[in-house]
Amino acid sequence: MKKYLFSLLLSSFLSATNYSSTSTTFTSNSLTFIDLPIVDSGTITDLNIEVDLAHNHTNSEGLRFITVQLLSPYGNSVELGHGDQNGGNPNWGGNDGNTLYNTVFDDESSTLIYDGTAPFAGSYQPDASLSGFDGQSITGTWQLLVNNTTSYDGTVEFTVMVETD
Repeated sequence: MKKYLFSLLLSSFLSATNYSSTSTTFTSNSLTFIDLPIVDSGTITDLNIEVDLAHNHTNSEGLRFITVQLLSPYGNSVELGHGDQNGGNPNWGGNDGNTLYNTVFDDESSTLIYDGTAPFAGSYQPDASLSGFDGQSITGTWQLLVNNTTSYDGTVEFTVMVETD
């Protein structure tokens, strides 16, 4: 019985809490910030982010014109991924499509985001490490930044999945 209670107590400390944004439209040739206010408290021990992004580029190559970053309330940011029109190698190229679908950016994943296949469903390592957020408070307004450098628009929503102590 003690072992069961200890396991139950431990799992309550290690479970992730999810915070989701609403679907937001990003416009052509724009920098779009999507706010996600979090009022809960706790110190981050692990943070992952799920992104659903649909670009309306007619040639199914929208990701090559996109940069996606997560910004913390405390001023630091992590680039999740970028296209070949927005940065150097590695990157999303012309064959990587328009979509991120149930794409989870997780430092513990074994596959880099650029090594995946459209629509990138599943878990991938981001371009930069999310561990830069470890030790910060979860409290505040988080932002997803979408830099779209083409004349087509799209939609995006995201979920911050965080373990705190």
